[in-house]
Amino acid sequence: MGNARFKPGDQVLTTGIYTATHHQHRRAHEVLAVKGERFPNCKKCGTSVSFDLLHAAGPIELDRDFVKTDGAGPKKIQRKRQGN
Repeated sequence: MGNARFKPGDQVLTTGIYTATHHQHRRAHEVLAVKGERFPNCKKCGTSVSFDLLHAAGPIELDRDFVKTDGAGPKKIQRKRQGN
């Protein structure tokens, strides 16, 4: 992905932690953006905000070390045997 800079209205391509950099009114800060959503405008500086990916991060419930075993988590897909 490189060091791509995103602006409001761009689609989030990678779920992860981004640095939001505003125009003058606020220091840069970290935000979570989810793949498929769009980066939002800022309430104060509108489209004068940019987003840079710090690192990708996935949902904890999909991490193999945190999958719930009580049946409340994601279900594993079972393949049907052919020829039976």
